[in-house]
Amino acid sequence: MSHLAAQRVWVVGHGFLGRELAEACRALGATVLTIDPAVPADVCGAANDASALAHARILIEPTLIFCCMATHGGTAEAYRACYLESAQALLQACPAAKIIFCSSISVYGDYHGELVTEQSPPLAVSSRAAVLLATEQAVLAHGGCVARLAPLYGEQRCELRRRHSAGEPQLPGAPERVLHYVHVQDAAAALLLVSCHPSGIYNVCGACFTKAQAYAALARETGIPAAAEISPASCRGGVNARVSAEKLLTLGWAPRPFFE
Repeated sequence: MSHLAAQRVWVVGHGFLGRELAEACRALGATVLTIDPAVPADVCGAANDASALAHARILIEPTLIFCCMATHGGTAEAYRACYLESAQALLQACPAAKIIFCSSISVYGDYHGELVTEQSPPLAVSSRAAVLLATEQAVLAHGGCVARLAPLYGEQRCELRRRHSAGEPQLPGAPERVLHYVHVQDAAAALLLVSCHPSGIYNVCGACFTKAQAYAALARETGIPAAAEISPASCRGGVNARVSAEKLLTLGWAPRPFFE
């Protein structure tokens, strides 16, 4: 990662992943500027705001940009503003910078638990997935990289464990639905690794397990039985695939297991 010491880095989106990534970049000697409209950051503003980007460029002209924005749900219009419009604005404002866009493995859709790689065609049909895919294409067309991330967790934050401990309904899908998660520190390490490799798509996810295996493990770990499965048996458009991260693993990435 020695190449990062000479980089001028923007981390766009200073949330759960962005904070971890900014700290990792600084630890490697990079000059870092964070941008976010909602949480404390070096520049307070959205990435699709031309005035915010102009101000950021006065502070640091970037050579590398990590796009870690998140909508935390929302409509297709919210996705378009957060992802596509932000990426387009960054590409226009900083054409010489390399952009790493954080997308999602959700774009693969329902493969009925079959193995997928970066070459597998996305099957998700939602309007939000369409926005993610359009953003990916915009970034790739300009020589950037796309990291398709699994849901994130950390030492004090895990949505699956929280739902289970609170007795909330199980995740949608049949018991054999395939799940993936990745630790936030491992995700940050993957993004740093991707930044020094050629343009392309990289899957960022840990080993898979089924929904039934997940809830059985959580029940053993917490002593709390799994909640009743009142969700529909179908995934309702959610991802259901064994997503391969072999491309990153061959580069030396080594994510920790979800259940330790």
